[in-house]
Amino acid sequence: MALSQAVQRWLIWAGVVSLIIALRLACVLYDRSRPAPVRPVVRKPIEQDHLVVVPSFHIDDFESARQVVGRQLWVKLGYITEYFPVTRFEQPIDSSTSPQVFPPIAKFTVEKVAEKPPGGRGKDKELWLIFRKEDRTYATVAGLYDSENSRYRMRFDELFYPKDPRELYSHWGIEAWQKIERHELEGQMTFNQVILSLGYGGLVTTEAGGSQLYQFGRKPGGEPGKTRVRFLEGRVKEFEVLN
Repeated sequence: MALSQAVQRWLIWAGVVSLIIALRLACVLYDRSRPAPVRPVVRKPIEQDHLVVVPSFHIDDFESARQVVGRQLWVKLGYITEYFPVTRFEQPIDSSTSPQVFPPIAKFTVEKVAEKPPGGRGKDKELWLIFRKEDRTYATVAGLYDSENSRYRMRFDELFYPKDPRELYSHWGIEAWQKIERHELEGQMTFNQVILSLGYGGLVTTEAGGSQLYQFGRKPGGEPGKTRVRFLEGRVKEFEVLN
């Protein structure tokens, strides 16, 4: 029986479609049979600051605090760590005297460790580090006694370096350290470099994409003021001097 022209056209069209599908399937199978291209692995360089191990003090009571007598300490949190003039180890010269603050990386030698008796308004005793500066005696608080738990809450690791940070971060190089000592601020500085240049900074917010916004109590150059610095992956992305 002869096929009609309509059926013949339909069979031709079906054959063409089948051929196209077969060719497409062959291409897919061929591509899958080939070894997958090896994409190069992009590895971010390790931030050298993260490899620096800052020695700990291992101080948890008054007796162990005596180990720092005669040692040099370097200030870790500049423009926020306070010190007071003293005439006797137990008493400030004047309780109304405004405390002074250490600049970043300030260095002093501990001459004595002393306990200040409990003060008024329910204050517990404090652990003081006594040192000399320009022929005067000063003290800075390195520990607060927790009477509820009958132990000191020491702040040595928080406030001080037991070793010169110039040695700890020697990989920064001379030029970077000169900028830090001039309290400069520029893009791509690491977080630690900014802390040692502008002093203590407080976290304002963590933003989308992982950037972090900090506010510092100094302007570039070291003058009092406010500077907001945005860090991305531990380095300065941008900054704004507020006043």
